[in-house]
Amino acid sequence: MAYAADVACALFPVPVHCLLQIPMRLPFALAALDWIAPRDVQGARIALDLDGQRGWTCRVDGGYCVATALTLPPHAHMQVHRHAHPHAQPLAAALDDDPALARWLLRLCLVLAGQPALRDDSLCLANDVLWWVHRFDAGEPAARVEAQLRRQLLACMMVTSQGTRADAVPPASFTPHASGRPAGAADASRRLHALRRC
Repeated sequence: MAYAADVACALFPVPVHCLLQIPMRLPFALAALDWIAPRDVQGARIALDLDGQRGWTCRVDGGYCVATALTLPPHAHMQVHRHAHPHAQPLAAALDDDPALARWLLRLCLVLAGQPALRDDSLCLANDVLWWVHRFDAGEPAARVEAQLRRQLLACMMVTSQGTRADAVPPASFTPHASGRPAGAADASRRLHALRRC
C-alpha cells in the first residue's frame, strides 16, 4: 500500500489545485535587489519589474537568464502600427516591411555577435517584444548581477536613442570626442564594449 502511495506521489508530485500557491521564487541574487520584483508566472518564465522596466527571468543549466525589454526607436513605433498585417504579429510584420528597422536590428545583432565581452548576451523576439537577454551563472554575486543589469538597461536606452537611420548619431555621452563621422556598427560595438567594462 505504501509502495502504491509512493508511486502516486512520484507521478503526481504537486496537486493541480496547489499549483497556483507555488511562490514566484527568484534566483538569490535577483531576490536580494530591492528594485527588482516578480510580477507574474508565464510558463517557465517569471515576469519582472526592473525599476519600472519590463523584464523576465528563467532558469537554464547552471544559471539563469534575465531579459530586459528593448524599446523600438520612434520611427519603428510608427511603422509597426502602419504596416501590421491582419494575421501576423505587428513587430514581425514591421521587420518584413520596414528595411530601416530590419537594418537597425541587424546592426544590433552584429554588435552582440562581434564582441567577446558580450558572449553571454543575445536578442529574443517573443510576444511581440524585442528582449535583450543576459545569462548569469547560478553563483553570480548580487553586486555583479546588479551592475550588469544596470548596464543592460542603459544599453537598451542607448541603442534605442540612436534611431533606425544608418547615420544616426548616438548620445554625446557615448560618442568619442575625436570622432566626427557617423556612427555605425563598429562605433556602437566599441561603446557597448566600454559600457560593459564600467
